[in-house]
Amino acid sequence: MTVTPRLAEALDRIHDLFGGLTAAPGETGCTYCYGEQDIALLHRPDAPLPDDLLCAFMHEVANHFGDHPAVIRRLLPQFCTWLAAGDFKGMGYGACGLGLSGWPEWPPEQAAAVREFIDAWWDDFLRRETSPYDVTRVFAYCVDLGGTVTPLLARWAQESPGGLGDQQLARACEAWEQDLLYDDLGGVVPWWYWFDRDEPLREIQRWLAEHAPARLRAVGADPDLATRIGFLALPYDERWDDPYWDAADSSASAAETN
Repeated sequence: MTVTPRLAEALDRIHDLFGGLTAAPGETGCTYCYGEQDIALLHRPDAPLPDDLLCAFMHEVANHFGDHPAVIRRLLPQFCTWLAAGDFKGMGYGACGLGLSGWPEWPPEQAAAVREFIDAWWDDFLRRETSPYDVTRVFAYCVDLGGTVTPLLARWAQESPGGLGDQQLARACEAWEQDLLYDDLGGVVPWWYWFDRDEPLREIQRWLAEHAPARLRAVGADPDLATRIGFLALPYDERWDDPYWDAADSSASAAETN
């Protein structure tokens, strides 16, 4: 799959910095979960892993390996290539080990390369006419990888109104509206509970309420969807006081009667 120049450069940087690395000496993993031959691959620089093993290793909890960050660094080149190629089937498998690795505290050059790859992958996705990935899964996974929604929302806001990014925004709003109206972050970012920081529910709601309605109208989305997303700016109880809901209930009842 052809990628944007930004993503290609970010991927090259990942390979330059992390290619040739191995798990920490003496890393034995857990031979209850994996065979010794599986663990041995982590000590062979750049040896490709089978897809199912790569997915399993990348989604292990942080205390599974003696040196979890070293294992993640060993896996990053193959894993990032997999993501960029559009062949990854593991979104939703579990919390990704990269997000649990403490990568922002790695050496600055490594941390910057990881952040740039996440942002470049998201940027690439927003500019695609077609993708094997669903927008809700990509957004959630980017949050899982990076531990923040802020740069993803900021990038979305830079998209030209009515463009491909807004088409993805419409799909996301259709999928998220019920969860967000009921203050349920789990339907949007299911693995946030792994992070020891304030959840981003209100940040997402406020951003959508500010940016989404006009963009939804620009791509011809259901006007009612734009209205409902606008209610996210309000405190929970006030969302349901608007006369819109009475009219919507009346319309639904009339439709059922007919």
